[in-house]
Amino acid sequence: MQLLPLLIVVVVLAIRMSRPQRISVTRMWVTPIILCALSAYVIYANDKLYPAPPLEIALGILIGAIVGVPFGILRGMHTDVRPTDRPGVMYLGSSWVTLAIFAAAFGLRYAVRLVMPPRGNLTGTLGDALLAFAIAFLGASYVLIFRKYEELAHKSIAS
Repeated sequence: MQLLPLLIVVVVLAIRMSRPQRISVTRMWVTPIILCALSAYVIYANDKLYPAPPLEIALGILIGAIVGVPFGILRGMHTDVRPTDRPGVMYLGSSWVTLAIFAAAFGLRYAVRLVMPPRGNLTGTLGDALLAFAIAFLGASYVLIFRKYEELAHKSIAS
């Protein structure tokens, strides 16, 4: 049941990311904030089902985030970003890679629950690490995308 909110978000992201889109800089940051809030809720609910020591949860989240950042940087470097005629609005290229990574992270999280013992500490910690991976991936990619946009916007203003 706790996978349902995240599944809904992944489906919405799949629809949004399947084609290039015009997006404001402000709206670009709404998705990671919503995903962070949903992930925090899922991690909390996960701790109720699969209790783990807080240090293990924190370590899992840290490792997941550390592994997710390089992939996010790679995605950000390869995403097409173009400024529009309106300030604060950009064209953001489609990204099936983002969808694939999110689907893989959530799929692996579900697989971990099926394969591992239901009451083990490692089950919850691995699930939390996979969520942190997905969030760090998205956050790092958006930081690079924002930097690209800012650079392009300054160049167009200077021209």
